[in-house]
Amino acid sequence: MTFPFVRLSTAPRVERRLLAIFDGGNAPGYSSVAVALTEEGTRRGYEVWAATEGFRSLTSQTTSQLRFERLVVGRDERYRLLGEGIPARSMGRRVLDPGSDFRSERFPAFHDRAVRDEAARAYAMQGFTHLVCVGGNGTLDGLRSWLDSFGTPDTAARPSAAFINVSIDNDVAGDRAIGFLTGVEAGATIARGLYEDAYTHKRVYLLEMMGNRSGRHALNCGVAARAHLVVLPFFHFPEEVLRELAEALEQSSHALVVVAEGYEAERRKRQHPDLSASAFFRMQLEAFGLRDKPSRRLIAEPFSRYLRGVRPGFADVSASYLKASLLFDAFENGQTEIMPFVLAGHDVGVRPLANLAREDRVERAFLPLLDRFDLPLFRAWVRSRFTADAI
Repeated sequence: MTFPFVRLSTAPRVERRLLAIFDGGNAPGYSSVAVALTEEGTRRGYEVWAATEGFRSLTSQTTSQLRFERLVVGRDERYRLLGEGIPARSMGRRVLDPGSDFRSERFPAFHDRAVRDEAARAYAMQGFTHLVCVGGNGTLDGLRSWLDSFGTPDTAARPSAAFINVSIDNDVAGDRAIGFLTGVEAGATIARGLYEDAYTHKRVYLLEMMGNRSGRHALNCGVAARAHLVVLPFFHFPEEVLRELAEALEQSSHALVVVAEGYEAERRKRQHPDLSASAFFRMQLEAFGLRDKPSRRLIAEPFSRYLRGVRPGFADVSASYLKASLLFDAFENGQTEIMPFVLAGHDVGVRPLANLAREDRVERAFLPLLDRFDLPLFRAWVRSRFTADAI
């Protein structure tokens, strides 16, 4: 097997060699998880490695000459390994780094079974024994599909595998994703700043925020910032509700409206491909009388990816270490193909990968907090369409 533009590991093989793969959309906390895996794994006698470009690093489609790096805690160990010709990186002081050095922006070719089979052969060639994939629901799907390339669950070549959930929008059921709380803190800070600006300068802001399917990030940010209205991605307002919303905003001297980026995505793609979610919602409201005027501006704020690159909050760092501890406990107890979960201080553990599902829903308890105008038509429309099973 040949791989162009790659450099394979020259390190001697050991009994427990763990490969961490970081993939999917960026979120605060990737580096925190990398450090936690390095510290906890090293302490328990694992040799910890990271793929430099996520799943792509295990295929001939890699774009980096260096495919894998050994992760160590201190710089002295790094210098020793470098002297032996083994690529290494010290992780001891990087727990608050934004972003991640070890990842790719998704890898669509991994949907191809032949590409996954190639990756399985590369994994085996390097002598890895344990596998941890870190990311959101797409990374989870990639891991579960990839495991089939190693054979059935009782096959000796199948690795001990785990998944750690890192995502801003918290879209894997049964867990609080690393990065979610940080994303809410950063997003709500910006939203609240626009709220105060709206009050000071008499403006109506339509702020577009992350939320392509579930809208959980937009919802939590909007509620925390005390937005006057939160528009979720699965909403399709009838005319009478749009008219009610437009009239309420027209009568208000200021307002903040949070619009999830996925709002009317299919309709916009067909009819207005150049309009953002916030601009499209503005157009809808204008059709029912809401106007931009000198005495009260109407401003559609575009979507921004700034919060993907913020430093993780300490609550997410703490959860990273807890999940790493739960993961290695599971490995040492003979468990595999699991996800460590942390929902609260006394609600932690591991779940089988087979039982995990994508969760594009928001919590029903938040529904009364979607608007602060007490709009009867809007509230009746929400109550009649979105039950606990539907959202």
